[in-house]
Amino acid sequence: MSLRNHKKALLLCSGIILVGGIFAITAHSKSTKTAVSQDLNLYQTAPITSLDVAKITDSVSSNALSQVGEGLYRLNANSEAENALATKTTVSDNGHQYTINLRHDGKWSNGQPVTAQDFVYSWERTLNPKSKSEFTYQFANIKNANAIAAGKKAPATLGVKAVGKYQLKITLSQPAAYFKKMLASTTYYPLNQKAVDKYGKKYGSSAATTVYNGPFVLTNWNGTSDTWTLKKNATYAAAKSVKLKRISYKVIKSSTTSYNLYQSKKLDAVTLDGEQTTQNKNNPDLKSISQGRIGFIQYNQKDKVAANRDLRTAISLAINRQQLTTKVLKNGSQPAKTFAIKNMLKNPKTGNDFTADAKVKNTVDYNPTLAKKLYQQALKQLGKKSASVTITCGDDDASQNMAEFIQSALSSKLGLKVHVQAMPFTSMLSNVSKGNFQLNLTSWSMDYADPIQSLQILESTNNSNMGDYDSKTYDQALNASEGRDALKSTARYTDLVKAAQTAAKDQAVTPLYEGRTGTLVSPKIKGVVYNKFNGSADYTHAYVGD
Repeated sequence: MSLRNHKKALLLCSGIILVGGIFAITAHSKSTKTAVSQDLNLYQTAPITSLDVAKITDSVSSNALSQVGEGLYRLNANSEAENALATKTTVSDNGHQYTINLRHDGKWSNGQPVTAQDFVYSWERTLNPKSKSEFTYQFANIKNANAIAAGKKAPATLGVKAVGKYQLKITLSQPAAYFKKMLASTTYYPLNQKAVDKYGKKYGSSAATTVYNGPFVLTNWNGTSDTWTLKKNATYAAAKSVKLKRISYKVIKSSTTSYNLYQSKKLDAVTLDGEQTTQNKNNPDLKSISQGRIGFIQYNQKDKVAANRDLRTAISLAINRQQLTTKVLKNGSQPAKTFAIKNMLKNPKTGNDFTADAKVKNTVDYNPTLAKKLYQQALKQLGKKSASVTITCGDDDASQNMAEFIQSALSSKLGLKVHVQAMPFTSMLSNVSKGNFQLNLTSWSMDYADPIQSLQILESTNNSNMGDYDSKTYDQALNASEGRDALKSTARYTDLVKAAQTAAKDQAVTPLYEGRTGTLVSPKIKGVVYNKFNGSADYTHAYVGD
């Protein structure tokens, strides 16, 4: 997510409205077969905040952009990069040079062609400090990107050039085996400069001030709407393969409301809360979908109380993650072992999962006795007889239930006073971004399968390091994994394990769970591709069947 949460992982859900009159007509005409309506009703638990690639910080907005935009690649169900606007990719110079040929038929909704220069313009604009993008770190592998983001070099010095109209050349300062997967991220999407120049700061703030080059175009979104509509983009290069004509969204924060709509046939898919998942355990429509998401508590280390390591570790050890996942979440989520998720990377020598190798004893275990001892040590260090903390969280049901569980655990096991401050997602995002928090219950979604996806946000220079965690040992391990050891699988693995273990010992954040979700999906909805790591749904080839 995040988060500067933060791509908070919120699965897209879908549904259908069937008009009763259609069936009445069909019943009276045996020779007439009514075509199945290719219109869907979907929902989200939070609104879109922006469609500007340089301003997006959450997965709701990113997922929306992925439906109305198109980049070089798209990630398939296995998070492998497949061609979108790219037609041919050549890697040379020991992984430092990427030459990418583009389709010649890509078009923007304003009628202009999508060219290589649109990528150059977009990336340079995002990296320009004036954009204040929180995701400049995603460009770190490209030559001069870090210096540009820091304001030390001009955006035009970025290692990306347009060769003619339809070829892109990218020069990396540090190669990475997962670079193509990164290029599939919405952060790397192109921008039409004519549109940005026309709308200025308002670009991406409403449907009318945004242009599109993806399978759908957005309508009926004024920037703050709790409803919006996607319509099939007639100018999309592969429009013939897009079967859906309309996708209507609304924001529904209550899981009870969305579940009731599904039961009354007004939604065709619904993400369930824990109780609902349990109730539907034998329902053939139930799917367990990996969200590729790590849930955690982040701490504002500029706050004297939250900055105390013993206090943070005491909080972690007082939380029973097994109970959290089975009694509160109840959706298939699993206790976190470290600040990463399973199946992202394997030990090159042993085949062990990264999360197993990176785990450090007594950092995420349930150990209330040690927790109480550390809490007393923390009080002495703080010169207090008692302490209180405030946990900021979203106002959706799941977040508030988790916060209340943690509140109860810390109160009963430690005697720590805990206040829960629930607020709308956008408000939480704003407050956390400004450092106006003490503890924040949040999550981070992975865009591709590699532990660097979560570990990088704890680097001292990362814009998404909301808690201001600062460790030279940690930074050095990450730098080695992305630098000298980038293409050395065993050495890089060791670097990443060292970084994860350093963060665990410091309790930089408190990992809580690896996210999964129980989802009811009507068998009529076909062709939806769910990304295994970030939970996003791609409706490019989806359709409503008989």
